[in-house]
Amino acid sequence: MPASSPNSAVRPRRGPCWRGTASRASIRPATSRCSPASGGRAGPGRRPGRSPARPDPPAPPRSKQTCVGKPALRSPGFLFCRRFLSQSRVPLLRNLLSLKGYLMSLVKRAVLLVSGERYLVLSITLCQTALVSRLLTPEEVGLSMLGVALVQVIDGMRDFGTTNYIIHEPTTSQQSARTAFTVLFALSLAFAVALFASAGLWAQLYGQPLLASYLRVLSASFLLVPFSGPLMALMRRDFQFASLMWVNVGTCLTYAVVLIALALLGFGAMSFAWATVASAAATIALSLAGRPEPGIYRPSLQGWRTALAIGGFSSVTTLLNRAYDLLPIFLLGRFGGPDLVGLYGRAQVVSQLPDKMILGSLGAVILPMFAADRRDGRALAPTYLASIGNITVVLWPVALLLALIAQPVVLVLLGAQWLASVPIVQVLSLASMMTFPAMLTYPVLLASGGLRDTLTASLIGLPPSAAIIAASASGGPLAVAATQFVTVPLQVGIALSFIRRRVPFSLADLAGALRISALVTVATALPPLAVIALSGRGFALTIPQGVLAGFGGAGAWLVAMLLLDHPVAGHVRETVRPVAMMLRARVVRVGR
Repeated sequence: MPASSPNSAVRPRRGPCWRGTASRASIRPATSRCSPASGGRAGPGRRPGRSPARPDPPAPPRSKQTCVGKPALRSPGFLFCRRFLSQSRVPLLRNLLSLKGYLMSLVKRAVLLVSGERYLVLSITLCQTALVSRLLTPEEVGLSMLGVALVQVIDGMRDFGTTNYIIHEPTTSQQSARTAFTVLFALSLAFAVALFASAGLWAQLYGQPLLASYLRVLSASFLLVPFSGPLMALMRRDFQFASLMWVNVGTCLTYAVVLIALALLGFGAMSFAWATVASAAATIALSLAGRPEPGIYRPSLQGWRTALAIGGFSSVTTLLNRAYDLLPIFLLGRFGGPDLVGLYGRAQVVSQLPDKMILGSLGAVILPMFAADRRDGRALAPTYLASIGNITVVLWPVALLLALIAQPVVLVLLGAQWLASVPIVQVLSLASMMTFPAMLTYPVLLASGGLRDTLTASLIGLPPSAAIIAASASGGPLAVAATQFVTVPLQVGIALSFIRRRVPFSLADLAGALRISALVTVATALPPLAVIALSGRGFALTIPQGVLAGFGGAGAWLVAMLLLDHPVAGHVRETVRPVAMMLRARVVRVGR
């Protein structure tokens, strides 16, 4: 369409490029260096009650376009809204055209990059899990999980919230990163020495002599983490998710290669320990390549009180939640044995696949997104409810589908020696559907000034939940897994009560955000249930039957999303359309 068409418009790339006055028939872009020429007629340049506007400058030649874009037809309503915003006396409204588009494109790009990273990491992890589960016994896997559980609890204290301090600060300089590195390294050194010295005591407590060597090797990784943590936090804060993607993918690939190689060489459970050290070293190298700022390694204690003030509450909260999550491993290892730990741990790995595919993709973006809303003075409730709806429309169907086809999934990922974990996978998958607000709780409370509420909520909900788990430990892994049907609703209810104090919204608003997700979940379950009913084997499906049920559920999910017009369906269209156009173009070229 020619540039002089009344309905033509070119979206500015960045900045409030649209200003001035216009008639009802046309909208004239400003003649700044980032605006293309427009040949439309200018209006009279004034409105009743306002002083006359300056005369319109002559339009530059059409060839001097400096913004990238093509004219496009716009509806009258769109043109009226844009004219109203561009002529508003309120600066925020004038800037809304460019600001909103820029922020949304930034968040979408971050989500796409993090999603791509998560799927690459997930693919590598699944291949590694499938191979290692066939090379090692449940006892060896259980021993490694017991050692990792102990290290993860200590790791929650070691971090002390320093990475969140870097993201949370309104202005972050290299000085604050140096302070975070200094605090993190001092804590890591102290905990590494403590873990190395107490390794023998832990081995005696669980009756596993090899556990002492395992913990001593893992203590070395504590000294490596401080050299990569602050750099990765800076990448997250500045939305450098492309660099962060390659760091995480490279780290995961290093871990998988070293683990598989050592398992083939007969290192047994120690393969996990040495792979952890190798991946920590790879993270340092990749972080420096993605963000070469070695200056942050110069010790500094300037502002350390602020770092500890933020880190204190977040670290205690992280420690409590992490210890609670790993409590089943500790109890089963103490009163059962490494084989029961291995069964429960591998069931957790399989049941957490939906969480890693969906929530893991958003986790790295949610905290910076809420922090940006807080810094810009925007309300958090719409973002929170929209995030809830986007999470559940994928999490619920995938978790339910996994529970229905758990046996073929276990056969493919773990092998026949792990079939005893199938009922545990089913229970944990169904319980995970109730955890949808968990990932949003900490970011939204931190952004709304309720950092202490995270600790208070944990102190209220975790003790009774831990008591319920401890009482069921004697019943084995399945009994421990079943307790989540009681403990998860309790903790979710407590968390929502604290969130609604800081970010007001009604239960009707929450139900509205979940309504379409529930309908999509029901539609997704229909094809797998039909396969189960026709198979005559119940939930003990074969691998081909599981594949049929899985593809049927995925197709039903996509159709339901499109028919119900969920917002995620728009993102699916935006992702699929370029791929479809590229494939169509290739088919046309081949046909010629």
